Amino acid sequence: MAEEIKDLQKEQEINEVQKKINEVLNLGEIEDLIKSNEKIFEVNNITYRVRKPTFKQRQEAYKKRVEKFTELLQNDKYVLESDLKTSYLKRNIDIDAMTRSIQNKMNNRDSLMLKLGEMIKNKVAENELETVKNEVQALNEEIQRLSIQKTNLLEFCIENQVAIYTYSYLTFLLAEKKEGDNWVRVWNTWEEFENEKEGLINRFSYYVTMMSGWEEM
Repeated sequence: MAEEIKDLQKEQEINEVQKKINEVLNLGEIEDLIKSNEKIFEVNNITYRVRKPTFKQRQEAYKKRVEKFTELLQNDKYVLESDLKTSYLKRNIDIDAMTRSIQNKMNNRDSLMLKLGEMIKNKVAENELETVKNEVQALNEEIQRLSIQKTNLLEFCIENQVAIYTYSYLTFLLAEKKEGDNWVRVWNTWEEFENEKEGLINRFSYYVTMMSGWEEM
């Protein structure tokens, strides 16, 4: 019985540390989105929601993904990622090295976050916590900078264009708004979606990306 109580206390302690890390690094919203089945929000007095895709919606998005990939593969304006990487290497731009650098920085960041958790657990002084928090923030900014650079370099490859299109299509499928007691589609046609203001689409896209990782497709 004593061991069970000890284990329970340890679990509660771990949960409390994790909660504090999330508060310190402002990760709560992202974690909630990843775990959530839906997100409800309001814009200009209109209530919207986005939900994780159903199996049928995932299948529909996957079908569109295949169609777009096939379409772009037949278009000489677009190249595969591997071909684009080869072209960049001739200009001394190594995308694979950039990917490794991003991963290394992510590993370092995660190690610092574990260290931060131990420091919080041990009630380390706030100024020491701040130092580690700043290191984590600096790594996050560097990861973001490199990721944006890599994304820009690979912008026109087929795989990237297909990914953008697929998440856009998922956003089109999953976005809903409340009318009376009912939830209805925000956009009834793809043309309506394409003509929508960028702000609302970006808001929905962020939630869709967090809640609907492509590994689920």
